Amino acid sequence: MQPPDVNKAEQKQIEAKGFKDFLDSPDETGIRWIRRKKDDSCFFLTKNNNCAIYEVRPAVCRLEPFTITDYDYEKNRIELELNFPFSACCIGTCEKETLPVPVEDIGKAAQTLVQKILALTAKDLNLPLTDKRVYSETRSRLLRRGVEMANLQL
Repeated sequence: MQPPDVNKAEQKQIEAKGFKDFLDSPDETGIRWIRRKKDDSCFFLTKNNNCAIYEVRPAVCRLEPFTITDYDYEKNRIELELNFPFSACCIGTCEKETLPVPVEDIGKAAQTLVQKILALTAKDLNLPLTDKRVYSETRSRLLRRGVEMANLQL
């Protein structure tokens, strides 16, 4: 499982909780990922398998145990899929039999993630965020990612 990425606002919230030096260097796209421990677990996973930053965790963590599978930008709808089994999600945020957060929070997390992907796509394409090609390419990227995830589960 890939470590979560954080934007500046999420980074500041985590730092306000007293955590420092938890990010890797930016990758080639400028994204900052949360570092992994030597055992490859998340930097914030405690010895008791709890999330140390649960209250301020990044949007991608808030979305657990769901994955974005489609983004219909014309209807402004985001399609989610439940990761099953739940063991595929972060052990620090997922319960085995219940949803970890209210449905409204999952919707907000999905919106935040789509906005992050839109911004990255606009930057990659060197187009303004309002350009329809950015929305179309973002949807294509999400659909390709959904196919990749489905193939991994087979």
